[in-house]
Amino acid sequence: MSIPFTVLGGYLGAGKTTMVNHLLANAQGERLALIINDFGAINIDADLISEQTDDQINLTNGCICCGMSAGFDEALEGLLARVPVPDRIIVEASGVADVISLAQYGHHPGLRLDGIVVLADAETVRAKARDKYVDKTVLRQLKGADLLVLNKTDLVSKEKLDELERWLQDIAPATPIVRASHGDVSVTAIFGIGHTDRAAVLA
Repeated sequence: MSIPFTVLGGYLGAGKTTMVNHLLANAQGERLALIINDFGAINIDADLISEQTDDQINLTNGCICCGMSAGFDEALEGLLARVPVPDRIIVEASGVADVISLAQYGHHPGLRLDGIVVLADAETVRAKARDKYVDKTVLRQLKGADLLVLNKTDLVSKEKLDELERWLQDIAPATPIVRASHGDVSVTAIFGIGHTDRAAVLA
């Protein structure tokens, strides 16, 4: 049986860490395993932590966070060797990561790529997509998503949100969009979305 593998991406400041905290706290009985670059950036509720080492945090609900101090491959192999194995593996990509490349790990033996979820900051995503230094990174992330989460919706007007959705649909026409505030998205919306190969779109 293969373990679903989800990539969680989005440019710097989009709200990925906040969403991760929400997912870990609302795992609905699943043993989620999170691979993350920096433990210092994630503020997990102390009541959820049962044990912590330098590169691993075990939670009372059966979830686990693993750091990448020894490398991504090693963290992944460590999770696959656990007994019991996690029900799902989530990778929080760095803000400038190529989510398409990272998603290829989802084809590793024992894994199944469940989807690429990309967060877009409702306040700043359009400006970043026009920025000559980061525009290519931002647009590639948006176009590579299987699900777009328009986050921080509480900070902009409904009219701007509607306009942003139309803009995102122009960039990624076949990609569903979910609105969120503070990264609060149902786990049922994030998981089981399936993956569509975007290689032709990004060529």
